[in-house]
Amino acid sequence: MVSWAVLGSGSSGNSYLFSDGETSLLIDQGFSVVELKRRLARFSTTIDTVAAAFVTHLHPDHARGIGTVARMHRVPIWMHAKAVELQAGLVSDLRIPAGLLNVVNPFDVVEVGPFSVFCFETSHDCAGSVGWVVAYGEERFMVLTDTGVTNEVQRTLARDAQVLFLEANYDREMLRTGPYPPYLKARIASREGHLSNDEAFTFLSESGFQGSHVYFIHISDTNNSVDLLEAAASRLSPVPFTVCAKGQCYGMVGS
Repeated sequence: MVSWAVLGSGSSGNSYLFSDGETSLLIDQGFSVVELKRRLARFSTTIDTVAAAFVTHLHPDHARGIGTVARMHRVPIWMHAKAVELQAGLVSDLRIPAGLLNVVNPFDVVEVGPFSVFCFETSHDCAGSVGWVVAYGEERFMVLTDTGVTNEVQRTLARDAQVLFLEANYDREMLRTGPYPPYLKARIASREGHLSNDEAFTFLSESGFQGSHVYFIHISDTNNSVDLLEAAASRLSPVPFTVCAKGQCYGMVGS
């Protein structure tokens, strides 16, 4: 049986857990190890079961805890080869021990116990930015976050997924009228920024996603509203959903 959880989502830290009770893996690790252990414990999971961590990109809210979990618990780390090649300084700053940093190219499958994992490219202002698909038997889970645009490859992957973790970062009107300076508003709404609520719902519709659940993740606490997104999702989501407020944990669900 596989279970999953949102350990945290948003600018304060991101991490997603997949586990069968014996082998666990993480997508992103944006917390201190102390905080990660606390969040894992909420789902009766220990860090000793974590067999690998996979990185979407090197922004701190997704990767600041990658090096410490590798050093302290010898957790192997996987990231896109482009991130290592083009952002060597950031990777070096993580101080991942020799032998624990592994590179992968899109659609190269990594086997971790009963899990099969591969990445796909996203569009974000951080070189080597990717999303991940986690397979466990016939079940597929997709994490799509921090991308300014989507594409047909991503839509096809979502169509085959049972559970989707999908960015819905901002409401267009809240961003337009909000307190951010113009350059930051432009960055967020750009092709290398984030998905808006409208874009997330368009992705769901165009992908034909008919899985069991969608988690709306990476929600801005300045340019979005949980209540607003929940109201829209109640009208537009084709499947049951959870809107993941910044920093909160959600799960764990077994199947």
